[in-house]
Amino acid sequence: MKISKFLFFLLSGLFFTISAAAQLQVNGGADAIICPGTTHTMGGTPTATGGTLPYSYLWSPSIGLSSTSVANPIANPSQPTTYYIIVTDAAGVSDTDIVVVDLYSIYADNGGQDTGICIGGSATLGGVWNSNQGGVTFFWSPNVALSSQTAPRPIASPTITTTYSVTITSPNCPSKNFTITVTVNQLPTVTACCATTIIEGNSTVLTAFGASTYVWGPSGALSSPYTASTTAEPSNTTTYYVFGQDDNGCIDWDSLTVTVIPSTELVFYNSFSPNGDGVNDLFYIGNAGKYTTSVLEVYSRTGQLVYSKTGYDNSWDGTNYGDKLPEATYYYIYNPGDGSAIKYGDVTILR
Repeated sequence: MKISKFLFFLLSGLFFTISAAAQLQVNGGADAIICPGTTHTMGGTPTATGGTLPYSYLWSPSIGLSSTSVANPIANPSQPTTYYIIVTDAAGVSDTDIVVVDLYSIYADNGGQDTGICIGGSATLGGVWNSNQGGVTFFWSPNVALSSQTAPRPIASPTITTTYSVTITSPNCPSKNFTITVTVNQLPTVTACCATTIIEGNSTVLTAFGASTYVWGPSGALSSPYTASTTAEPSNTTTYYVFGQDDNGCIDWDSLTVTVIPSTELVFYNSFSPNGDGVNDLFYIGNAGKYTTSVLEVYSRTGQLVYSKTGYDNSWDGTNYGDKLPEATYYYIYNPGDGSAIKYGDVTILR
């Protein structure tokens, strides 16, 4: 049967209208800016149209949402969040939308964390994101050792433990109040002991008291610069400084002088402990550096040569061609190389 052109266009328009009306469309609602602690109703009115009923809803992320599976959940995010909505109809057709729930900038502002300082030090108050963005203002009290009462992040330099309060005000949202305590810790009393006089080639033990960790300097002639007690073997008169830090991170220092009487006499130490702790790890011969043509030979009890070096420089670590020698007593022959008498003796390796 033939259809008139008018009827054909009429039916085509009706088919197009029906098809357009059947298309699934999602409306996640308008983007919003809210105050911290307040809520926003998500979705449109309605959230979905067209398609084939019923609809299923899936919102993500779930953080700050009253539900992820309803058309109009309540959002209460603690920070700016972008939400995604997927609507699927009964025919399996899906559509999506995006909604941004922003927060006024006051959401990121706070008083900061309680902190401790050493007497004479300072601390920065306020959270790392504090700013005057969006017209936010700050008022800190008490006005004690503060760089500013109205700065987002003032510097506090109290001499006694002090609790500060801050009121943060926004033109759009209710004010927020925080407190932060700055604990002032006393400095440790570090003592270095003891000033002494030695003959060149000998050593002396330096000891520090009053802190938890230490750093000695200059470190060149020390067995370890990072221990409370260290062995000093300076070739010249030297003033040593020690910095001590307590458990609060506070630092004090002291100094002492080791006076050295020049000498060329060789001093042989009779033991060493090559265990890698930085203390007495090497076979030490005082003033060995002055005998650049010396020859050192070390033998085991059975007469086996286990070490030799020309121009010995206090570098033997108790190994034989890289292999660790066992704990025992060994015997050395040291020729100074300047025509003076050859030295004999023993040295014990302790592990």
